Amino acid sequence: MSKKEPQKVHLVSLGCPKNTVDSERMLGLLQGNAYEMTEAAAEADVVVVNTCGFIGPAKEESIEAIMDAHRLKEEGRCKGVVVTGCLSTRYYEELEQELVEADKLLTIDDEVDIVRHVDEVLGVERPEYLSNLPRTSLTPKHWSYLRISDGCDHQCAFCAIPSIRGRHKSESVEQLVEEAERLAAGGVRELVLVSQDSVRYGADLYGRPQLVRLLEALAGVEGIEWMRLMYTYPAFWTEEMIDFYASCEKMCNYIDMPLQHIADPVLKRMKRATTHKKTVDLLTRLRGRLPGVGLRSTFILGFPGETDEDFDELLAFVEETRFDHVSGFLYSPEEGTSAFVLGDDVDASVKEARYSELTQLHERIATEKNDALIGTRQTVLVDDRDDEVYYARMERDAPEIDGQVVIDEGEAEVGSFIEVEITDATPYDLNGRVVGKPH
Repeated sequence: MSKKEPQKVHLVSLGCPKNTVDSERMLGLLQGNAYEMTEAAAEADVVVVNTCGFIGPAKEESIEAIMDAHRLKEEGRCKGVVVTGCLSTRYYEELEQELVEADKLLTIDDEVDIVRHVDEVLGVERPEYLSNLPRTSLTPKHWSYLRISDGCDHQCAFCAIPSIRGRHKSESVEQLVEEAERLAAGGVRELVLVSQDSVRYGADLYGRPQLVRLLEALAGVEGIEWMRLMYTYPAFWTEEMIDFYASCEKMCNYIDMPLQHIADPVLKRMKRATTHKKTVDLLTRLRGRLPGVGLRSTFILGFPGETDEDFDELLAFVEETRFDHVSGFLYSPEEGTSAFVLGDDVDASVKEARYSELTQLHERIATEKNDALIGTRQTVLVDDRDDEVYYARMERDAPEIDGQVVIDEGEAEVGSFIEVEITDATPYDLNGRVVGKPH
């Protein structure tokens, strides 16, 4: 590089875990090519904003982050702003004309050349670029995301992901095992597998889905003790998958299944390829084969045409199913989706009221489920420490989105598995004391 002192980059990573993996890959490339990363945006020579463009609030957050970075440049605190990610990919042509605050506007495909783009902003010249570098983890040392595929072939009416990320593209089994081995060698004990459509893994590479083949290979990686699969599409679960969950000790007894709704008229308009009955039948089979399985789902409230009867059906379903974790989202009409032409006929106040009602119902259920755990012993993975308090997760809890166990009695080690006794509960978190040694 043209300067003796390393120049600094601050990266703002917004959106979902799949976007986090993109950020980690860019950080690995930048650090491997002699850039120093800083957590303080005001200390950076360049600020890179990895945006999210999925729904309205995420887009607003991305624009706000870009404006914050631009203000630093105006104040003379940084020399340039690079914008990339889903927002810039989705609206590239419009933003290229209008977003004067960005010195470089990239698409997701441009991110493999992030070093060259940052160099250009700073006027740096170098004889060669190092590529194919390992990503720099943004998660704690003991757990990591592993993105098994990107893009999606489904045409859900509300979703803009296929237009942003393209068609479903899987990484090979060999590549993913190699990456898992590298992560395990660095201390990772839990792999959190992410994608847009996990259940269809490998269909593009091998002619048919090969998720179980991948999971079997990853289970053989020494050092990995928990594997957690996120984003499973309900319509394509197989008995082979259920058998694997039931037989593999490393597979977390946890299922993330974004259902989005349960009323058949809404599911049909959403183009979800399933029905109320099929979903209930699947959940019954899962709970029959996987006793105590932790269930997470998400639901969209106020989708075009959602009636009071549809919403009441959703509430009754949540009441009956008793998910461990539920997230609700207000419908946001998105350009380029087939639902956009349906309009937005559910009043904002109605959406808010339905969100509140769903949240209150789930809080009651979660409180009852958590209260039932008081006095039991649970194996947890310790994530963090604050003074003499430790924060851990049960098998039913995914990092960053689900609840945690606050350990306020006993000693533990971050990154270790320990046994705790649950001593108290709230709707979302538990309290516990250490009763077993780490292993």
